[in-house]
Amino acid sequence: MRFQFLLFSVFSFCLLAVPADAGQLASWKFDPIRNRLDFKTDAGVQPKAVMLFNPTRLVIDLPGIGFGKPTITQRLTGNFRSLRVGQFDSSTTRLVLELQPGYTLNPKRVQFTGENPIDWFVTIPVPERGATTIPTLSPRSNLPR
Repeated sequence: MRFQFLLFSVFSFCLLAVPADAGQLASWKFDPIRNRLDFKTDAGVQPKAVMLFNPTRLVIDLPGIGFGKPTITQRLTGNFRSLRVGQFDSSTTRLVLELQPGYTLNPKRVQFTGENPIDWFVTIPVPERGATTIPTLSPRSNLPR
């Protein structure tokens, strides 16, 4: 009886110690004519996006999704320079759409549409030529005025 309990305890511990498999990025495609990025995962995901500058790029994170390959860079034409796909951290795949120098876009007009939890497309506004400005904060002085 003790042996069965011990065996059950060891087996239970092993099940708890095995990490759950993350989903994987199954496919992606950027359509420069429609300014649309499509991607598919093999598990549900809620993408997150942010604009970064110097260079200007749209960063899309897929939490809970693995990539399992070295970073892939696809050269693009037109207003976009490249699309990079890679593993950002142990549980996040990152897609980075870099714009050509001198171009920017309105991040408020980027639209995510989930056809279902694993099929997504991102509609990206047409980049515009113009200076990219980065908001800066003025340091606050503690000196008396």
